[in-house]
Amino acid sequence: KKRAFVVTDRALYKMGFLNPIVKTLEKNGMAIKIFSDVEPDPTLEVARKGAEEMNSFKPDTIIAVGGGSPMDAAKIMWIMYEHPEVRFEDLAMRFMDIRKRVYTFPHMGDKAMLVC
Repeated sequence: KKRAFVVTDRALYKMGFLNPIVKTLEKNGMAIKIFSDVEPDPTLEVARKGAEEMNSFKPDTIIAVGGGSPMDAAKIMWIMYEHPEVRFEDLAMRFMDIRKRVYTFPHMGDKAMLVC
């Protein structure tokens, strides 16, 4: 793996919690892009912005650092990156349908792996 896209929130980024992670990735020769625009209860717009940055950077590894919000945002960004043809709104509606509790998603991991 050579390109890591790190998803986190501003507070963790500003406090330096990512520094050891970044040092380790750099030590292993990885190019790194940090996306720190995740806020509590992230919006779909934040996920879309992150996915756009992923498409530009072309990571082969996505790393979510923080609590539930960065992890949730990273998962949605990953889906949008791996499958740009899928509309998130369509997935959400299927999930809400009580008769269709399980949604089988197309294969993931062709472009990148996700680490939370």
